[in-house]
Amino acid sequence: MGNLELTLAELYQTYSQLWPEHKEFWMDMEKAEIKHSDNIDRMSEMISERPENFELGRPFPSSSIKSFISGIKATIQRLKNKDIDKIKALFLARDLEQSYLESKYFEVIKTGGKESTPLMREIYADTVFHREYLNKMISELTSS
Repeated sequence: MGNLELTLAELYQTYSQLWPEHKEFWMDMEKAEIKHSDNIDRMSEMISERPENFELGRPFPSSSIKSFISGIKATIQRLKNKDIDKIKALFLARDLEQSYLESKYFEVIKTGGKESTPLMREIYADTVFHREYLNKMISELTSS
């Protein structure tokens, strides 16, 4: 899951290079995805240190995660080749942010541990904000 977040960060870095008029937004998205990866690493450490405080929920199959990452990497290459326009790229980013893998962290691990819950909430809150902001950008560009 951490690698998935880092791959999304790479995607948003690519967006910031292609569309400098929104560079700050894309760099903020990139930083958030890196932070999500760090949160996942911290949660993993907590689970290793105190496994009795956690219960496995509905895990994501590793094949799904690998496939998702491969798709994002292919998209990055298509962006670099200029095969995807800005509007399509925005829709793609929005769809990634609302994808099953990106929006269901709370279902992976169940915990009574107070340390990990804020980390999961932060990922969720950022994802909701990203999706809403992307919807706003899409609306502005498609209505003009």
